[in-house]
Amino acid sequence: MFEEAVISYVVKKIGEAISLLGEVKGDVESLKQDLQALNMCLIKMDYKQRQDAGTKNWLSSVRDVAYEAEDLIDAYTDTLEKRYALTTTLSDAKGIKQLKSKIYEIIQRRTIFVPQLHEQRGEGSSSSTAAYQGHLHPRRRSFADLGDDVVVGFKHDADLIAERLLHPERRRQVVAITGMGGAGKTTLAAVVYKSFSKVPAHGHAHFAQPKEVDSGGELQNYFDACAWVPVHQDPDIEELLLIMIDQLGLSESMKGMDVFLHRSRSWGTIEHSVKYLMWELDRFLKQRRYLIVLDDIWRKEVWDELKLALPDSDNGSRIIVTTRFKYLAIYHDPGSEPYEMRPLNKNDSWELFSTKVFPQGQPIRPSALEELGRQLCGKCAGLPLALVVLGGLVSTKLQHPMVWSKLLDTMNWDSTDDGKQCLEILALSYYDLPYNMKFCFLYLGAFPPGSEISASKLTKLWIGDDLIPKEEGITLEGTASNYLEELAQRCLVEIVKQGPDKSIKKVRVHDLLGELAKSEARETRFLWVETITRIIVESKPQEIAARRVALHPNSNAHRVALHPSSNELSRIFGEKLRALLVFSKGRTIQTSSNNRKRWIPLQSTLNFFRSINNQTDIRAEFLRVLELSGFREYNTHVLPMKDMTRLRYVGLRDSNFLILPFSEGIPPHMQTLDIRGTSIKELPSKIWKLSELRHLYLNSMSLLDSRALRKMKKTLSEATSATSNRRSRVPLHNLQTLKIDDDCGAATDSKLVECLKLLSSLNSLTLRAKKIPRDVFKATSTHEKLHKLKLVGELQPNEPCSIEEFAPNITELTLSRSNLKGELTQILGQLKNLKILKLTDDACLCEKISCSPGSFPNLSYLELSNLFFLALLDIQPGSFPNLMHLSIYDCKHLQSDPDVLNHITTLRVLECKEMLSDFVKEINGWRKMHPFVRVIIHQDRQPPQDPSPTA
Repeated sequence: MFEEAVISYVVKKIGEAISLLGEVKGDVESLKQDLQALNMCLIKMDYKQRQDAGTKNWLSSVRDVAYEAEDLIDAYTDTLEKRYALTTTLSDAKGIKQLKSKIYEIIQRRTIFVPQLHEQRGEGSSSSTAAYQGHLHPRRRSFADLGDDVVVGFKHDADLIAERLLHPERRRQVVAITGMGGAGKTTLAAVVYKSFSKVPAHGHAHFAQPKEVDSGGELQNYFDACAWVPVHQDPDIEELLLIMIDQLGLSESMKGMDVFLHRSRSWGTIEHSVKYLMWELDRFLKQRRYLIVLDDIWRKEVWDELKLALPDSDNGSRIIVTTRFKYLAIYHDPGSEPYEMRPLNKNDSWELFSTKVFPQGQPIRPSALEELGRQLCGKCAGLPLALVVLGGLVSTKLQHPMVWSKLLDTMNWDSTDDGKQCLEILALSYYDLPYNMKFCFLYLGAFPPGSEISASKLTKLWIGDDLIPKEEGITLEGTASNYLEELAQRCLVEIVKQGPDKSIKKVRVHDLLGELAKSEARETRFLWVETITRIIVESKPQEIAARRVALHPNSNAHRVALHPSSNELSRIFGEKLRALLVFSKGRTIQTSSNNRKRWIPLQSTLNFFRSINNQTDIRAEFLRVLELSGFREYNTHVLPMKDMTRLRYVGLRDSNFLILPFSEGIPPHMQTLDIRGTSIKELPSKIWKLSELRHLYLNSMSLLDSRALRKMKKTLSEATSATSNRRSRVPLHNLQTLKIDDDCGAATDSKLVECLKLLSSLNSLTLRAKKIPRDVFKATSTHEKLHKLKLVGELQPNEPCSIEEFAPNITELTLSRSNLKGELTQILGQLKNLKILKLTDDACLCEKISCSPGSFPNLSYLELSNLFFLALLDIQPGSFPNLMHLSIYDCKHLQSDPDVLNHITTLRVLECKEMLSDFVKEINGWRKMHPFVRVIIHQDRQPPQDPSPTA
């Protein structure tokens, strides 16, 4: 599980670094082989073995030796960079030999106690996944029997599923129910199945003879045959087919089946028995309208085999599938939209919790208990499994406010057996992840519960912490985005916000999945999450030994002055820390000047670093990630940490630093630097020489206008005439993202334009200022890698530029507050690669937008927002041949002529917000004639009042 992941990670790291290792290359190659041998020992261990106390200690030793190997490789590669390798070769070789000796000892220890475990169990080892799944089977339904369970909150969902089962479409259809573990997928399927099935809880089916469709009959007469098949993680296909046969009542009619199966197994021809069972099922079901439930599918290969036994006789047969994976839900039937489970609302959560806590027939529920109970329910975030487990726990307690209040304050899912098993069920999805993605999931535990996490920030943290592997043909950012998409597909994160191209912008982690991530990360020393107060007041020195630390503020941290000692903080940095993330309290406000949302940190009297400013022994030589966004501390200009040479990610957004807080200069491997919202007025000249810098977020345009920038221009000019090898060493040649938020400044200086001309590797450029020179377009016109351009501010001069001045491969363009005159869309319509266009906040001052035939050939998303002067849309036939989504927001004078929308033949979504009531009325009339277009109307406006005085 985690141990295999961390060893695989270290082995891959050794493979990437081995060409740099010089004289110790042979020793390191031998170390790699020893680690691989150790990993083979881990793979052979099953779940039950891992629960033994001795095994847990052994696994802890495995983690420790893997971490030591990582430290050794990192330390040695660092000395090579510093050109000290000759003086350290002997000591490093000695360290490798000592580590190899530890690995040998660990492997020997396993050979001693694992046979003892086998003897105690009386069986050999099996696959850990299967054993783990078997361990949890008693918690799951192996048939559609609800027993005495009270089902809460699923009536509406069940009705919607039933409607789909009864739909007149005659082809065999799969209705997939998807959601995270514990969301109630199986319960919902069981409720629906019980409505249609004649199957007793433990008996055989009673199926009817083939009949004509009679949708007006009873539900239990609608399907001729029904079967409930629990699939789980690593199923035996033959066993699933036998369950289906038994559920359908075919066992008795298939005479000689047992003899045939026994002979097939004895002769080693199981595939023959599978084919035989499939043939029998296909023959039986082909003449009947059937309902089959396949509960908890994990692999598409299982469906590929089972569907061969489920014929499509064009008679309205249905299959219900439950799965944790969205992509798998779609795979079963691309023509059938999956049904996605949602958390229970507050009232349903309370009702479900109450059914477990209060005895049946107890009419009185004290109001004080209800208030506390609802707060306890809040810890479950609407997850049915968690509510049932928590209700069972509370039912054993005295029904007294003091008892419940204490439980509320001390509730920890990892502290009770039932709570642990709840986390174990959720953990099935985590254990199924590839090893790199396991680390990415655990990283989610660093964020405060319930927080909305920026996808851009999260992926940069992963990259900065060296968790994303290099893959041929794709950038690190592309791989990281794919990982996040995979986590969403597996329902391990919830997508909160998507871009017009369906890319993920923000995610949220369910509270219990966050608890799972923190619990696993803490046990494996991958990550330690704690409040700052507990670090200072309660923690024991030996507790903080994690590779990463995330510190959360207390609810009253802004009222309490805390002064940690140097000993307390040195414990945080003492274990070769890879990442430090400090989260602060704050709130989001809407700024009136530009209608932007801005996060404002609350002022704090927490002097986190002050007490060790004079200490010189706080070393952070392994630190890769430093996240201090919103961090506010009095009189702190320089961080009291030394040797931060490996630092790759530095987030200082909205903090009160006045200068970059590095006493020993800029870390040479910096990849991401974010100083937006700070008061930093100047950047060191070395910033412009960082060859690995990929993402730069600045707070002022003036930072680009410095002597260092002029020197950079000279350096780049000299490099232009040099060889291609020389060009690869050009400063900032890896810079992909440049974003400058300077709402108070004006970017009229030519130095900005000169700088942009030189940054030819840019993929994304965002400038926000009061005034922006229009020459920005011309400066980037030769940048073939530039795909995303966002300009927020008045363009000067305010005439549209020619098509030749645009970068050739722009796919996303946002113009806001530009105040451009003239027919802007006549020029933009010629951009062949443009897919997303947003014109907002008086980007153009024209009264009419005209789109001629053939314009915007690849545009799929268009947003027109707050264009005060816009009165007419002239969309001619042949324009927008690929437009799928049109959004119109707050265009007060736009005339209602929805007929022009008929020329957009590909339109699928029309979104209107804060439009006049007459406009909305016309759109509502148009939508009736276009049922395949999804029309979203948020709210309407009343016509503006005439400000002139009345007679």
